[in-house]
Amino acid sequence: VKQVELFLQEPAYHHYGIAHESDEHNHFKHSTVLKKIYNNRVEAVGSELPKPTNEERLDFICFFGAGLGYQIEELIRKKKLLNVFLFEPNNAVFYAMLHCVELRPLFEHCTNQGGTFSLCIGGNEYNAVNEISTLLNKQGHFNLSLMYFFKHYDSPLMDKVAEKIKEVAHRWHSGWGFFEDEIIGISHTISNLKLQFPVLKKANTFKNCIKEAPVFIVANGPSLDLAIDFLKANKEDIIIISCGTALKALLVNDIKPDMHIEMERVAILDEFVRVVERTDEVNIKLNDLNIIALNTVYHGILSRFKAAFLLNKVNDAGGCLIKGLDKESKYSRPFYTNPTVTNAAVAVAVELGFELLYFIGMDFGFVSEKYHHSKHSIFFDKDFKHKERFDGLMKNERYVKGNFRDRVGTTNTFDSSKSNVELLLQEQTHVKAFNTSDGAFIQNTEAKDITDVKISKKLIDKNSKVKELLCNASSSKGLAVSDVLLQINDVQLKTKHTLEQLLSFTSIYFDTREKLSSAFLAQNKMLLEIQNKDEMTFWLVQGSFKYFQAYIMSNIYYYSNQGKRTEFMNTSIDIFHQHIVDIYLELIESYDKPAKY
Repeated sequence: VKQVELFLQEPAYHHYGIAHESDEHNHFKHSTVLKKIYNNRVEAVGSELPKPTNEERLDFICFFGAGLGYQIEELIRKKKLLNVFLFEPNNAVFYAMLHCVELRPLFEHCTNQGGTFSLCIGGNEYNAVNEISTLLNKQGHFNLSLMYFFKHYDSPLMDKVAEKIKEVAHRWHSGWGFFEDEIIGISHTISNLKLQFPVLKKANTFKNCIKEAPVFIVANGPSLDLAIDFLKANKEDIIIISCGTALKALLVNDIKPDMHIEMERVAILDEFVRVVERTDEVNIKLNDLNIIALNTVYHGILSRFKAAFLLNKVNDAGGCLIKGLDKESKYSRPFYTNPTVTNAAVAVAVELGFELLYFIGMDFGFVSEKYHHSKHSIFFDKDFKHKERFDGLMKNERYVKGNFRDRVGTTNTFDSSKSNVELLLQEQTHVKAFNTSDGAFIQNTEAKDITDVKISKKLIDKNSKVKELLCNASSSKGLAVSDVLLQINDVQLKTKHTLEQLLSFTSIYFDTREKLSSAFLAQNKMLLEIQNKDEMTFWLVQGSFKYFQAYIMSNIYYYSNQGKRTEFMNTSIDIFHQHIVDIYLELIESYDKPAKY
């Protein structure tokens, strides 16, 4: 009883929020609309969050430690609980609990309201975090708006669970994408197919005659500067893959990458690529280089290079267009190509069949916030007009284990990117990877100082072998843009029908948060149903629904007055509906138009 009283007085919880851009940097409609919702709330009730346990119902609560279960019964007597996750690592403790409380009434308490009671018995912190992720996917990521944590007892494992949640919670609510983004990706995919850029094939459809050559994936982290001399000395005998803004840092040092990788879909990326053309110290031109980019990258960038190749992006509307044309299922579509260009680069290296990788400048963090990228890159140019903004983004949001030191600072995006590299290497056990960067520790790699790397074999006739590999590893067969355009009309009609159904769930007047939560749950269940039946429509719309659901629900908790809360809920839903209709019109009118930003 005392434990429950303490929890209700001083609850532990995670509250979802968004860091909004300044108005001058709000170039997309979704960011403008989300900020409008934020401004409405701040103007009405300010920024102080009332005690969350004042709510009549707690929608998502994680119990860490079952004990004898009395604390769960007691909390249910005082509050309604919707979604419950119970983690008990000790089987004996769980069995003891079964002799003290009845589980059925606890289950029924949740399910009768449309929620669920989920158990995770045994295992470790990874099992607990993975089960929470699964539960969020099933019950809707809008439950991230406010998650409660009830620790029943202290133990080393429970401390690890708490630390793991602090470490990975941001990954649960990032990278969903927006409807607006997907339309840009469709537009760029169509443009790239019109220009007949070939697409990388699956690894089992071609032979890599240089797969044993050491591949150095060069990102733009601060520790790239420590590796410049090594790359200069060995550039003729290694395969160099440059990532995004690392290109300028290499070229000003007369290091020519064998492949350059890009993955950002916005056309403004062109500004970051073209910087090499106005840099006096650069003698190597873009039209001397090969580029491999996700299908969503702006065609104006790809056209600047000697040879351009596409990697079909998974979980992407534009990628679904290519998949729809791939009748022989021969084109590669790897996972883990986001959220940064380093992810795409590692995926490309693996898909091309290389087995020995060295990571350069893949810091995924920084020792000093002032030195967040290579000093040879655009970020330290005197005339870089976005310097203040990027310096502001490169702020330490957490600490992680270092590769050569105890810890380094990192951002949520860098941390998510590192995680996806780790997952890819975990699956590709035949790939050996060395991390030479003085940044974050990367699981499934071996730390190796760049001065300890020795290149023993000569790579004869490298340029022609790379050219042969890229030619054999790609194709444009069966990717006629006329066939893509035939798909579009069907996509538009299916999307219209799906949106009408999804929006019908929220096309009523809501007088309680609980009723809105039920509507969001219905939308989420429908999205899960169409995920396998209509992949294209799912990836077009799912991200916007997740972001707006989570953000509207998150802001509702700031309102203690029911009248003001009701007004905010319904106004926000109206704003969201108008936004979705507006973006759908873009799908109709602008799917094949030039990039707007």
